[in-house]
Amino acid sequence: MENERKFLTDINLGRLVIWLRILGYDTILYRGAADRQFLRKAQAENRIVLTRKRELAKRQFQGILLLIESDRVERQVEEVFGNLGLEVSADRYFSRCLRCNVLLIEVEKEAIQERVPPYVFEHHSRFMTCPGCGAIYWPGTHSENIRKRIKALRIPFRRL
Repeated sequence: MENERKFLTDINLGRLVIWLRILGYDTILYRGAADRQFLRKAQAENRIVLTRKRELAKRQFQGILLLIESDRVERQVEEVFGNLGLEVSADRYFSRCLRCNVLLIEVEKEAIQERVPPYVFEHHSRFMTCPGCGAIYWPGTHSENIRKRIKALRIPFRRL
């Protein structure tokens, strides 16, 4: 997956983490202080640091550190993609667990029958599950709404 860019964010960017995962990027929310240990983790795991903390940008760091300026998540996504020259690719959408960041796997409908509401089971044919936390995902109306929001972003899209 696209040179597999991976991200580590500070605690102030929780909504950005979710959006990067929706777009298919391996993104970890660091719950501790954004300090040397935070930067060491990013370097050890070859992750791009995303932060809102200006003083962190002044520290010595061997990797890529991007200071996020905007308060709005849509603008934050645009900052990340614009500054790093990334493109959005629809084939990556909804490929990661929003809870724990693990890649999702497709499962047979019958395998999750007891784990989803009857209406969902009856009206959907495609289901994904997280091998990490067990969460189940399906393409509901929320996914169409998210796709519309993605299309409204001012970032380049890869043509399939």
